[in-house]
Amino acid sequence: MDQYDRHRYAGLSAKSLPVGKSGAAAMRYLIFLMLFFPAQLGAQTGVQPQVTAEAPTDPVTVGQPAIVRIKILVPTFMPSPPVFPSLEQENLLVRLPERASGPISETVDGETWSGVQRSYRLYPLQTGPVTFGKQEVVVTFADPETNAPTTVNVPLPELTLDAVVPDGARDLDPLILATGFAVEQQIDGSTEMENGGAITRRLTAKIAGTTPFLVPELIPDTQDPLLSAYPKEPRFTENEDRGVLSGQRVDEIVYLAQQGGRTQLPPVTIRWYNLDTNQVESIDIDAVDLTLAPPKWQPPDADTMVRLLALAAALTLVLWALARFLGPRVTSWKQARHDKYQRSSDYALDALKKALQTHDLSKSYSALEMWKLRSDTPDKAIGLENQLAMIGAAKYSSRTDSSPKDWAAALSELKGMKQTEHRPRNPLPPLNP
Repeated sequence: MDQYDRHRYAGLSAKSLPVGKSGAAAMRYLIFLMLFFPAQLGAQTGVQPQVTAEAPTDPVTVGQPAIVRIKILVPTFMPSPPVFPSLEQENLLVRLPERASGPISETVDGETWSGVQRSYRLYPLQTGPVTFGKQEVVVTFADPETNAPTTVNVPLPELTLDAVVPDGARDLDPLILATGFAVEQQIDGSTEMENGGAITRRLTAKIAGTTPFLVPELIPDTQDPLLSAYPKEPRFTENEDRGVLSGQRVDEIVYLAQQGGRTQLPPVTIRWYNLDTNQVESIDIDAVDLTLAPPKWQPPDADTMVRLLALAAALTLVLWALARFLGPRVTSWKQARHDKYQRSSDYALDALKKALQTHDLSKSYSALEMWKLRSDTPDKAIGLENQLAMIGAAKYSSRTDSSPKDWAAALSELKGMKQTEHRPRNPLPPLNP
């Protein structure tokens, strides 16, 4: 860094004006001098430093340097270096090359003026116009008449850059413009992972011809229930060689196995524009297949065992109490239901059906009489009684046995009796008696 990059501020000391009668006399003397030498004072105060700026008028490719020069000239000399504007703003990378500032001299109106010139390398990071707004240069120079240091703020001429993208790269998203680009993948750890095991995926992008800060995120964000991802902050390294930037970006993510199964770290494809060949090129990074072992069974700890035993004891006690309290009641309820069923007409119908199916005429008559005693419609048994009479006549006739059709007909009559037995009765009298 040369002497013009050190910012110093020069202050002027002033004596206090006298007061009283002598002060009034001094004021009259000062007014006399101003009236007598107006031309000389006007000429002295009219000398100002000259500040000019040079910027490229042609469009600048995004990520490539634009050289901007600011030149300061004074009629005498500068006892302290000027304060240049930084020109820094959003989406603009500002770099000062080696020996960015240096002395100069030029002829102005036949006189030699001296000064200093500073060069900037500006790298636009996105397309569109780049305007710098109002900027000032603080210049301290020696007064031509008195050599006293004089500090002035000189406005910087308006500066504008136009950042563009080559036609062949307009469809790239993200936008990568470079003269060289390469990506390497490194895997730390085994792809056969135990539960809770870790594996690290590291992608290193090396770029030439522009700043590595234009390299986008390299590893995509994936939501995998089998893995937990822990990304690290990206690491950047930037180099400069005669105004040409290069460097690298390193992205790294640590993955922890959460469950058993098979999964993979997804492949990565990056498209970039080669400024040397004016072609879009592609880089493909292979996927990484992972096999995750299921979690191993872990025996419960002492506290868990105590809680489980207490729960089992409480459940056993509840079941014993229920059996102790409800057991006799359930048994009595079941016995009552059984007794009620045996006294019902349904029991008689079931016994009658069983007797008919076994072709037992004696039991059929017994069950039929039982049903007639318990049923509200004993007259519905006439059809079945006729069938049993026919079966009995056949049994005691010259034939050796009754026909199966007769028993089938008896079962059919029984079916009709059941339907009548279970048909709901209307307790209301007819509307028109």
